Amino acid sequence: MKVAVYTIALNEAAHVERWANSAANADYRIVADTGSSDDTVERLERAGVIVHRIAIRPWRFDVARNAAMALIPSDVEICCSMDMDRYLEPGWREKLEAAWAPDTTALFCRTVYRTNPDDPAILRGWPTKNFHHRWGYRFKRPVHEALSYSGKEITKECIDIVMCEVQDHSKDTRQQYLPLMEVAHREDPDDAQICFWLGRDYMWANRSDEATALLSRYLELPTSTWGEERAEAMRYLARTAPTRKMYWLDRARLEAPHRREIWLDLAEQLHAEADWTNLFWACTNGIGKTHRTGSYLDDEHSWGFRLYDLGAIAAWHMNIMDQAVVWGRAALDLDPRNQRLINNLEFFVKRRSVMNAGNAT
Repeated sequence: MKVAVYTIALNEAAHVERWANSAANADYRIVADTGSSDDTVERLERAGVIVHRIAIRPWRFDVARNAAMALIPSDVEICCSMDMDRYLEPGWREKLEAAWAPDTTALFCRTVYRTNPDDPAILRGWPTKNFHHRWGYRFKRPVHEALSYSGKEITKECIDIVMCEVQDHSKDTRQQYLPLMEVAHREDPDDAQICFWLGRDYMWANRSDEATALLSRYLELPTSTWGEERAEAMRYLARTAPTRKMYWLDRARLEAPHRREIWLDLAEQLHAEADWTNLFWACTNGIGKTHRTGSYLDDEHSWGFRLYDLGAIAAWHMNIMDQAVVWGRAALDLDPRNQRLINNLEFFVKRRSVMNAGNAT
């Protein structure tokens, strides 16, 4: 079987060598450059990559990716779509050939995010459909584009194939996303995924009324079935519709009680209300959630010191000083230079000593 790794590119000079080297075992490496003004094209050509210059006006990611796919030679059986800020870990070709069956139309690998290529720590990761048959597929949506198959799709999964991403935060391409998502929503108002993402972007843009309307619509769509994402929409609604904050947080908790993020949101609100008993309950539940979902919705902040910090404060107000010390120490372990946490722990320890001394007399 012949394999092609392909993508689109715009001013990706910093990533060229890493991308090209990781795909070296492909029969073809193909890049459709959409107008780079740096030396992306020259670097790709020096690395032996086939480069085509294309122009897409008005800009849409799906049209650009479909144009790139159309440039893949007809003798290719398997295509791998891989953005320039991604790279494949060694051994991918052998694993692909072993996993691909004659009737396979697409294969999910595992995409993981890292802070840099030399750091083995994985920030997050999930299966992604990056390998597909040469024929029958096309990208749809002008942004957050997804592969769509024209027939009966037969997919397999091989998470031993790892595709890594080191996000390039210096690029401003996300500025294009919101208007393109508005186009996508107009084209297909019942696309739950776009409805969710557009509502989220409205929230980030402080367009709360529009965000509330879109996120509420998302929850009503019949294709809105993923509990974790539904719970995330409810978390967002708690921000965009603050007069119903506890209503949405409670709904999020019932939708996905295994997500620590929801318990932290509840804890923050209960702390603001000085509801110490329920704060203790929320922190106990949140701290008990020890496994991340592994999806793109995981929030790193929820796995820091804050739940332990809030739990210790609740325990102090309830005079459960042993627990205040335990959680206060756990919070400090996660943020050892935080002076407030240092002061709090010293206070909890002294308060416990005073209480124990009083009980002894």
